[in-house]
Amino acid sequence: MRFRALFIGGPVDGQERVLDACPPTIDCTTVRYSRLHVLGATVIYSLHSLEETLNCVWNRYAGENDA
Repeated sequence: MRFRALFIGGPVDGQERVLDACPPTIDCTTVRYSRLHVLGATVIYSLHSLEETLNCVWNRYAGENDA
């Protein structure tokens, strides 16, 4: 099964990637992303806590943040 991974924070903030598996952590250049949530084939990886990550996602996709 292939997964769509969304990265929050750090050097690949906002990027989406296709993964063949969803490991608990992913090393990316100088940081380590932690898997926060899996919903079907979508995985959210973040450098932040769950609450802070959800705030970042809400602000980005609700249009409250220009990023």
